[in-house]
Amino acid sequence: MTASSLPPRRLSAENRREQILEMAAALFIDRGFEAVGMNDIARELQTSRPTVYTYFTSTEDMLRALLRERLPAMWEQLRPILPTSGEFQADTFSALFLALLHERELLLLLHSGGGPIFREQRGHFLQQLGEWIEPYRRAESRQPQVLHLITLLLEAAAVEAVRAVRDDAELAAQARTIGQFIAAGVAVTGKEG
Repeated sequence: MTASSLPPRRLSAENRREQILEMAAALFIDRGFEAVGMNDIARELQTSRPTVYTYFTSTEDMLRALLRERLPAMWEQLRPILPTSGEFQADTFSALFLALLHERELLLLLHSGGGPIFREQRGHFLQQLGEWIEPYRRAESRQPQVLHLITLLLEAAAVEAVRAVRDDAELAAQARTIGQFIAAGVAVTGKEG
């Protein structure tokens, strides 16, 4: 028997669950969350709906699992980038932006729908990013909207970049440009504050 003529190997429960989540994430990003149903996921996996329902009760359940598993991992990737003291410099913003770009699937997933789950998770994402940036904002800046604008800019720029960028060199170039832009804006705002 050749490898292609062997009967398909049964996946373990954990591997099947991961396979379902991977397919769900790909479909949510490609088609938008609201356009994907349990039938779509089963069809793409060439399995039955009951098999998919064995692991997840709904696409909302899948989305919650994806975000619950992937968001903490992203924060762990970002944590070492933030300086332990002082303020952000252009290279810090560049590194932060580049790290966000490397989390392209998660960023696109967060933007694949408009329902309450997405709004809540995007809001939490921006709040967490803002809280991490807050200690490094120029102390003399008295404009509270600056921090919010920085986090929105980082997130929006990252989402748009991951949709358009073709390679890592282009990602790095965009990260440097955005980092310099943000650092210059923070410095100017701090002087005006």
